[in-house]
Amino acid sequence: MPVALRMQRPQPYRWEIEFDHPGQEVSIGVVVPFDFSLDWEYWKYLPPEVELHFTRTPHVNGQVGVALAKALWRPTVAVKATKSLLPVNPRVVLYACSSGSFVKGVAGERELRAAMAETGVPRVVTSSSAMVDALRMTGRQKVAVVSPYTERLTSLLVDFLEEAELDVTSANFLGLNRGMSTVSKATIADLVHQADDDTEAEAVFVSCTALRTYGIVAQLERELERPVFTANQVSLWAALLAAGALPRTRTDAEPEWVMGDADPVARSTRLLISAAQQTVEHGAA
Repeated sequence: MPVALRMQRPQPYRWEIEFDHPGQEVSIGVVVPFDFSLDWEYWKYLPPEVELHFTRTPHVNGQVGVALAKALWRPTVAVKATKSLLPVNPRVVLYACSSGSFVKGVAGERELRAAMAETGVPRVVTSSSAMVDALRMTGRQKVAVVSPYTERLTSLLVDFLEEAELDVTSANFLGLNRGMSTVSKATIADLVHQADDDTEAEAVFVSCTALRTYGIVAQLERELERPVFTANQVSLWAALLAAGALPRTRTDAEPEWVMGDADPVARSTRLLISAAQQTVEHGAA
C-alpha cells in the first residue's frame, strides 16, 4: 500500500505583491432581461477599450406581453440587478429592455432610471430613453415603428413615443408573444419594408432588443432611402455617449469598429456619431 506523501506547510509569497492599476478601459454595465441572448451583438458595436459587464433579471414565467413587460419594469428588480454591477465600477449602466422601459410611459421610464441611479452608479440610460434621444438628436421627428410585439404592447410603444413628443406616422407588428430572438432576418427585413408604405416617415425604428438586426441595417437603408434605427444600436450608442466613449474616430488598427465605421456604414450610424460629436462640442462650449 503506497505511503502518503506529507505536504509541507503552506508558504507565504516572499515578495511584495504588485497590483495593476486600472488603465483607460471604459466599463459599462448592462442589465438585460432573463431571456436575453444577444450579448454577442452588443460586443460587435464596441471600440476595443470598452468593456461590457452583463447581468440578468430574475426569471419570470409567462409569455411576452404587457404583463411581462410590467414585471421587467419594476424598479426593485432593476435596482437589484444594478447593485450587482457596482463591484466593476461602471461609468454607466444600461437597462437594455425596450418594452420593460416604455411600458409605464415616460414617467415610468424616468422612475426606473431614478431608482437605478440611487444605487450610486454615475449614469443610467434605458433602451427607451436611448430611442427618444436618438430620434430627437438626429432630427427625426416623424418615425415609423416596427416591433415583434402584440398589438397591445405595440400600442404602448406608440403611446410612449407620442408622450415624448415624437410623431409616430405608422406602426407595424408581428404579433408574437414568444420567440423574438429567433425571428429570421428576412422576416425583420420584410416588416421594415412594410413600414416603407408610410411616405411621411423620416426614419424607421425597429423596437425590441431581442431582435437580431446586426448586419442588415445598411442594406435596408439603401432599399428604403431613409435611416433605420434599431433598439440595440441606439441603446449601446446612448451608453457609449453617457460613458464618454463617443465621439471617436476609427483607426487603421480597428477597421471593423461597427459603431464608427461598419455594418457596413449605415446612414443611421453616421447620424448618431454626428449627434454625439455635436453634443460633446456644445458641452465643451
